Amino acid sequence: MRFSGMTIFALAVALAPAAAFAQQPPAQPPAQPPAGQQPPAQQPPAAAQPPAQPQAPQGRFFTSDAGMIFNVIKPDHTADFEMVMAKVKEALAKSADPKRKAQAASWKVFKGVEPAQGNALYIFFADPAVKDADYTISKILAEAFPSEVQDLWKKYVDAYAAGQNLANLQLIMNMAGTPAAGGK
Repeated sequence: MRFSGMTIFALAVALAPAAAFAQQPPAQPPAQPPAGQQPPAQQPPAAAQPPAQPQAPQGRFFTSDAGMIFNVIKPDHTADFEMVMAKVKEALAKSADPKRKAQAASWKVFKGVEPAQGNALYIFFADPAVKDADYTISKILAEAFPSEVQDLWKKYVDAYAAGQNLANLQLIMNMAGTPAAGGK
């Protein structure tokens, strides 16, 4: 399944209302802290910290053949957002992990030409999605840039005007004539 940039943007505009009900929609900018740490403002004082509890794995995973993540970015922070995404691209390229290589091969970042209620709309499009790979930006950055991840993470989070929405996509029809899953 391959789409042109215009097709992706049209699909994103059509799915944007549905994306508000996606599986993992943070109400705030993405809340996962870099390198598995809580942001300083949320850390309780050392004496008050409870014993460590096992936590379910968190992250950004696609469970279908393709997926999109919608990112609403402040118009005056697009340069920072794009700089961080360039570092993500670099991190994926540097990685020896086959999952990260597969992510790099199928992950595209689109920017809406028209403003989205005064903000910029960026769409991460994974086709095919690497189903067992985590697309969490902070984790990818921490793997490649452990000494820079805090600064990169701050720029990334500060760029958000609204939360991030993930949409898993199921191919139901391929207009090119090649049979899709289910034979349509």
